[in-house]
Amino acid sequence: MNNQVKLNRNNNGIQNNQKQNNFIDMDTLLINLKNEDARNLRKMKNFKWMFFIMVIIYTLLMIVNPDSELQLHHRISGLCYVVSFTFFAFLFRKYSKEFSKIDYSLSSAEMFKKAVERHNLTFPRYLIVLPSLLFIDIGLTISEYYRWSSIEPLNRILIVQAILIPIFILSGFIGYLIWRKRQKPLRDGALQILKELSEI
Repeated sequence: MNNQVKLNRNNNGIQNNQKQNNFIDMDTLLINLKNEDARNLRKMKNFKWMFFIMVIIYTLLMIVNPDSELQLHHRISGLCYVVSFTFFAFLFRKYSKEFSKIDYSLSSAEMFKKAVERHNLTFPRYLIVLPSLLFIDIGLTISEYYRWSSIEPLNRILIVQAILIPIFILSGFIGYLIWRKRQKPLRDGALQILKELSEI
C-alpha cells in the first residue's frame, strides 16, 4: 500500500515537472515571439519609408523632370521603377500594420495559431512580390535595350534576363535561409505548443 502511494506521488511529481517545463517553454517562446515581432515591425516600417522615398525620388528624376536629355524610353523605364517601388511600399505598409496589431492577450491556442500563420513561409508570399519584380525587369530591360545599341536586339533582352533572374533567385534563397534561421524555430515551437494544448 505504501509503495503504491509512493508510486502515485512520483508519477504526480513527474507530471507536475512536465507541466512546469511546458510553461517554461511557453514563456520562453512567447518572449522570443515578441522580440521577433518587434524586430519585424521595425524592419517593415523602415522598408516602407525607404520605398516611399524612392518613389518620390524616381518620380522627380525620371518622370516629371523637364530635362530635354531624358527621352521617352528613359521616362517609361523610370515609370516602371516607380510602379515597382510603390507596390513594395504598400506591401511593407500592409505588413507593418499587421505586426503593429498583434494581440498577445488572446487565448494561448489562438495566439500561437496566429503566430504559426505569421511566421510560416508559404509559396504565395513569394508570388506576391512577382508583379514588383516584373516591373523592375521591364524597366531595366528598356533602359539597357537602348544603351546597348551595338548588340543584337534579342541578345540585349537575354543579357538582362541572364543577370536579373539569378539575382532574383539568389535573393529568394537568402530570404529562405533567414526565415529558416529566425522564423522557422518560432513556427515549429508554436506548432508544438498547439499540439500539447490539444492533448490536455
